Amino acid sequence: MLVDEINIKITAGHGGAGKYAPVKAFKSAHIAGDGGRGGDVFVTATSDLSALNQYVGIAELKAEDGSPGGDNDATGKSGKNLYLTVPVGTSINDIEFDKVGGEKLICRGGLGGKGGNFRAQAGLPGESIDAKIVLKLIAKYGLIGLPNAGKSSLLNALTNSNAVVGAYPFTTLEPNLGVLNGQIIADIPGLIKGASLGRGLGIKFLKHIEKVSLLFHCISCESTDVVRDYQIIINELKDNKPQVIVLTKTDLVTPKILATHAKILKRFGQQIVCVSIHDPIGLEIFGKTFFNS
Repeated sequence: MLVDEINIKITAGHGGAGKYAPVKAFKSAHIAGDGGRGGDVFVTATSDLSALNQYVGIAELKAEDGSPGGDNDATGKSGKNLYLTVPVGTSINDIEFDKVGGEKLICRGGLGGKGGNFRAQAGLPGESIDAKIVLKLIAKYGLIGLPNAGKSSLLNALTNSNAVVGAYPFTTLEPNLGVLNGQIIADIPGLIKGASLGRGLGIKFLKHIEKVSLLFHCISCESTDVVRDYQIIINELKDNKPQVIVLTKTDLVTPKILATHAKILKRFGQQIVCVSIHDPIGLEIFGKTFFNS
């Protein structure tokens, strides 16, 4: 299961309290140590798209607190920093993680309190955020279309991916990725009318289209109304990204029906290609035409 959105509290460590050492108890007046600094929280991006799974069921992620100040002017130990990993393409509130590696400080630990012989300070709390962590897939190409339009089968045929396929809607319940000639292709779960308002698998998956540069709009040749199928998806998209209409399952219809579908769809001014997963030569040409690195 690919977790692509999670809400969690992230908190840096609390500063340790300063040591209180009354003068009457000691001969020296400078023996009360300061508290240690709380740990910071850093986030780095990884190529592991399942990295958010590790945070499921966790209410708060917190760095270690600083230790209290000690005797003999000993400063308390600083708390350990917390290092989190998220998939590349993730945003935490308005902080973007678009490149693998590197570290970004998102919560700073609290300062330790000052020790004293007459009074001591409490440590300061660390920074804390209510984090909305959202993964938007970093893919150059996206396969979109109604449920059962043949997207997963096409992805498998092109990239040797292992996306689950079946002859019924909503087989794909989470985005699948494949790589062809070094280019990442995302199979976006089937959209339906009203998806942008939350129907079906809904707006949850529309965000994965935002960073894609070219969409392949898959329409099954088995459809009885290819114009309706095309318009349902177009009406749900938020922007006008470049598209190629892909008529899939061409092996299941006659050449006459295929030609009729293509002629009808020409009115939308998009390039139209026809593919069948059972036509290796056609798939090879399709791959070389659009997915050369």
